[in-house]
Amino acid sequence: MAYISPTLAERISRRHGVVTRSDLLVDGFSRREVDRLVERGTCIRVHNGVYRLATSPDTFESKCAAACARDPEVLITGVAAAQLWNFRHVWHVDQPVALVAHDRTPLTCGVTLRRTNVLESADRVERADGIRVTSPPRAWFDCARDLTDQQFERLTEWVLDKHATVPTLWHTARRLQARGRPGSARVRRVMEARDDWQKPAGSGLELRVLNALERRGIVLHRQHPVALGGGVAVHPDGADPTIRWALEIDHVTWHGGRLDAQYDKTRDRRARLVGWQVERVTDRELAENFDAVIDQLVALFRQRGAEFAAA
Repeated sequence: MAYISPTLAERISRRHGVVTRSDLLVDGFSRREVDRLVERGTCIRVHNGVYRLATSPDTFESKCAAACARDPEVLITGVAAAQLWNFRHVWHVDQPVALVAHDRTPLTCGVTLRRTNVLESADRVERADGIRVTSPPRAWFDCARDLTDQQFERLTEWVLDKHATVPTLWHTARRLQARGRPGSARVRRVMEARDDWQKPAGSGLELRVLNALERRGIVLHRQHPVALGGGVAVHPDGADPTIRWALEIDHVTWHGGRLDAQYDKTRDRRARLVGWQVERVTDRELAENFDAVIDQLVALFRQRGAEFAAA
């Protein structure tokens, strides 16, 4: 009876317990011995010729590794790739989303299959654990078909903050957009709604607040530059330059210590010296009573507008 060599054992461990029939044959197992491993439950069949050791847990990563082991051209994409890249604003899935070319034989089970006729080397990232995943820009584009406009807008801002530039996303969108391609229209709507110079919003909360204000008739410019003098400019989360009113959303939940608070107060005083009113709200108070905070912001904005009109 053959035994798994240390070299193959290390590879299996790195690949989340996944091993192929070919791996075992090359390692010295006979075809009959491989069949016995499956019959005895030592190896659990995931795909044709692809197994997971029974001692290894059945995880999302092991499913992705098995799909990639089954077809050398498979890429994990969409919301599944987003999960592997630890994207925010995308829900977790249990089943891999496998991207294959139109002429490939599809996997028969255990995956959500997507086909494409546009697959370039820039879209492909090889991980050490045997998983092939689409690049962050390609994963971003492929998520568009599964999200709402609001969810995709939040995801876009997060990807811009962590993984890509505006030109990169535009290049990806233009390369992949085609009439009838799922998600293309959503990508176009979200990208055309933002100005190229805008910095990405730090989180989906900023977008949620700005969208809530817009529904109340208050449209603020994101990242509008406010000159403080001496060549210094700040870019508040939202601003109306016609009445010099700005809004900042502070994330005290994960930052906002004493030094940050001191810097913010100094910056706000400098803004007042050049005629700007800055209102600050925190993620904590928004979480506790979002609607009440929005009501207060609307009242403060209208009060500022009235003061400007009377001046």
